[in-house]
Amino acid sequence: MISIHNGDVVATLAKRAGVPGEHLPFRESLISGPIGPRATLEMRAQYLAGSNGEPLLRVRNDLIEQEQRLTAAAEEEEVVLWFEHDLFCLAHFLYMLDRFANVKRLTAIWSAVPLGLEPEEEIHLAFDSRAAVTPSMLAIGREAWRAFTAPDATALNSFLAFDRADFPFLRDGLRLHASRFPSLRNGLGSIENRLLSLIAAGAADFATLFPLFDPDPPRYGFGDGEVLRHLRRLATRAVPLITMNEVVEEGGPPKALFTLTPAAANVMEGVVDDVVVNEPDYWLGGAHLTRENLWRWDETRKLLVRNRSAV
Repeated sequence: MISIHNGDVVATLAKRAGVPGEHLPFRESLISGPIGPRATLEMRAQYLAGSNGEPLLRVRNDLIEQEQRLTAAAEEEEVVLWFEHDLFCLAHFLYMLDRFANVKRLTAIWSAVPLGLEPEEEIHLAFDSRAAVTPSMLAIGREAWRAFTAPDATALNSFLAFDRADFPFLRDGLRLHASRFPSLRNGLGSIENRLLSLIAAGAADFATLFPLFDPDPPRYGFGDGEVLRHLRRLATRAVPLITMNEVVEEGGPPKALFTLTPAAANVMEGVVDDVVVNEPDYWLGGAHLTRENLWRWDETRKLLVRNRSAV
């Protein structure tokens, strides 16, 4: 038996709680950077190394080792997936459902509460209450993964209209993902709009901003590194929307100060379209966004539409 966890925190907690079997933390961030049919392991390694400021060789080797361990895990008598109801976990859960569709026994703990905050006895109870992944959930999950990683983002629209009884949080999570695409209103995704709004409301330092970004219960599930990555993008684009003074202290918590630039107000108010003044070049799921290859989030209709006027 092997348990696969979304990172190290719950893996460590499950070991300490005496949950049997091997525990494998999945160390990735599939909600950002290139993924899908067009993405190679080398592309992932370059993206993760660049965005996290880590040596490429080490990141590449870590990914190769993780791939080998996942391949070996498929031979186990039972694979247990431990994931939570937030966007970060959802992307990884869908990947695991697709990857382990044909194992001998696939079970899941698909939790509506953050597992890392649970006491050890609750972790063991969750393990004892794990459920077999039903054929319906597996089929829906694999179809959703194909949509998430599709080069055409409108593949997601079929999952945004209604809930799937056999897969709680799927629609809400994929709506969160879809809302990260540039909005029709001002060209910013929901994350950038929220960060700018928090800074405008007085959250001028990271220690204040981060807890407000995704309050309890978390729905994005982003760690501080992912939030910092979005803030750096706001500060370093051709027309910056914030100024950012970041202090790096070895082993210490992230520290940064922010102010809005004059351009931020025009974008926030929808007077200026950000994709017009700041050329997009990034990935959301399997979609590589550029001016010539762009999808927008229609907040009114709650769906993604192909952009027709970015150039």
